[in-house]
Amino acid sequence: MTFSDPANPVVPEGSRTPDFDAGAPEIPPRLPEPEHVPEDIRTPWGGVELLLLLGFALGSLIFLEVILEVLLVVHFHMTRDQLVKFLGTNAAFAVGFQAFWSGIIFLFLFLMIRQYNHAPFWSSLRWRKIHSRNRPAALVYIACGLGGVALAFLIAISSRFVGEKKNLPIEQLFRTRSDVIWLMVFGIVFAPFFEETVFRGYLYPVFARKWGIPTGIFTTGLLFGLMHAIQLWGGWVQISLLILVGIILTVARARTGSVVASYLMHVCYNTVLFAGYVIGTHGLTKLPPVH
Repeated sequence: MTFSDPANPVVPEGSRTPDFDAGAPEIPPRLPEPEHVPEDIRTPWGGVELLLLLGFALGSLIFLEVILEVLLVVHFHMTRDQLVKFLGTNAAFAVGFQAFWSGIIFLFLFLMIRQYNHAPFWSSLRWRKIHSRNRPAALVYIACGLGGVALAFLIAISSRFVGEKKNLPIEQLFRTRSDVIWLMVFGIVFAPFFEETVFRGYLYPVFARKWGIPTGIFTTGLLFGLMHAIQLWGGWVQISLLILVGIILTVARARTGSVVASYLMHVCYNTVLFAGYVIGTHGLTKLPPVH
């Protein structure tokens, strides 16, 4: 198999389970996968499609930033310094921009999978029910949620134990109560869904097929942590811990064969962290000063 092998997953007859694409056409078989390749990493896309996604993501980000800068400078007569400050301190705007860019990437993924690969969207990305041979399904879902809670406490304690850097770029967005609420909504409702779809649904299977599951897990977690590096620039401990979070989330995806597992962990992880921030600031009434 090459890095861009377009082979489609072949689901054994009788083992098909309900998924998000109920009624969608089956993935047409092309080239057979080797028997040793697990079913959950058999996808109709490979390295070429991954590079196309990366190129589109970077290109669309640069395009949107240029258009935005022109609009703000020409229409609102901002100087370069004012523009940089606005983009780095306005949480509502930052969330809106991130959500819009994420939506464009999601649309690109949809078109790539449904039109380019001629495959069902949700099931190809492994958004499907979690099944366990030895445990009740409800118990597995609860375990994923509790795993996210435990992970949040582990990261919070580790961060304080090893020393966390203050005055990170992302802290500039936590200026007012409304700013924090915007970030909470995005961090709990939107970010886990988008990030799990891209990292654990689209990227991980390609890496796992090419380099093996352990390396695929590590590579996916590494990229997940590095994606947040700009927001945490200078906080190398925080970035390293986020890489660890990415690895653990990918392990959950690999062990269950479903993105739903890592999604539940991710949502619970973010929820606990934001809840801790709300409690620590007395209901967002005593926000720490931003320097």
